[in-house]
Amino acid sequence: MKPQNKERIHLCSDKVIFQKFISIREMDFYLAEQDTNIKRYVVSRPEAAAIVLYHKENNELILIRQFRAPLFDQSADAFICEIPAGVLEKGENASDTIIRETLEETGYQITHPLLIKTIYPSPGILDEKIHLFYAEVTDAQKVSKGGGIDAEKEFLEVLHFPPEKIKDMIFNDQISDAKSIIGIMLAKEKGYFSFY
Repeated sequence: MKPQNKERIHLCSDKVIFQKFISIREMDFYLAEQDTNIKRYVVSRPEAAAIVLYHKENNELILIRQFRAPLFDQSADAFICEIPAGVLEKGENASDTIIRETLEETGYQITHPLLIKTIYPSPGILDEKIHLFYAEVTDAQKVSKGGGIDAEKEFLEVLHFPPEKIKDMIFNDQISDAKSIIGIMLAKEKGYFSFY
């Protein structure tokens, strides 16, 4: 489908109103069809990569548990289970990033992750793009303890669950992270593993 952005909408102004690791942009648009102007705020952050990691010999998916500050004052537990992930660093492509992040977070050395899909997890406010990958690992690929980098203050817990347990965790709200649910369900649909 051909994008219709410039035919239907005109960008009048684009101003950065906050800049740190993320930025917040105030964007003003003119919608020709409605003959009206609208203002939108966009949170910009770097591209990211995430991976569904499957230990085929043990029939286990490998997740991490870590603290997520935005959930601290929510009703949910702020220490959540999710698939390994990280942001692209300068000069990296998504595959390079997920190879590096998999080693840092889980201790497994992978070489050729398979791209499953690229998603926009919250396009109503966020321009973040996440590349979802899949890889299988063996005990021989476990070359370090994982757990993240101390300098980045990640303090991750590496967890192993059989796919049927993961399914229960998704449907019982023990896994609520969108990228993890999407990645796991797509990998299962592609036949990389089964819930039964």
